[in-house]
Amino acid sequence: MVGAWFFRKTLLVLDLGTNVITMILAGIGLGTAVLLKRSVVKQLRFAALAGIPELSKEKYPGKLLTEGIYGRVRNPRYIEALLWVMAYALFANYLGAYIVVVLSLPLIYFVVRLEERELRERFGTAYEKYCRQVPRFVPKPRPRNE
Repeated sequence: MVGAWFFRKTLLVLDLGTNVITMILAGIGLGTAVLLKRSVVKQLRFAALAGIPELSKEKYPGKLLTEGIYGRVRNPRYIEALLWVMAYALFANYLGAYIVVVLSLPLIYFVVRLEERELRERFGTAYEKYCRQVPRFVPKPRPRNE
């Protein structure tokens, strides 16, 4: 943050211009993020979205989601967040926005690893099996017969 503060003028002034390709890519990222959001909201109630089961495991024991979008990828909410940040960077096309994307990657990975550790403790072997079947971030191509 201190580095960003000292270099803020360079980061915010360096406008990379309007580019049709970045606008199209931003639109694709934004559309994908919206579709992911809709898929997640179909499966999670507000309590789960707000993280209440993690705060009160006895009152809200929760369940391991393995269907729908969670049957394709384990972390759709983090993918969605990254897509929003990337879409913004592509729309704005400023150096500072791209740096935010790059800094978001290790942060998201770190948070996912912490969450996975908690889920392993909570769901045990069922979560281990789920991890072997469903990728963390990049979905596997679907077989043709699905």
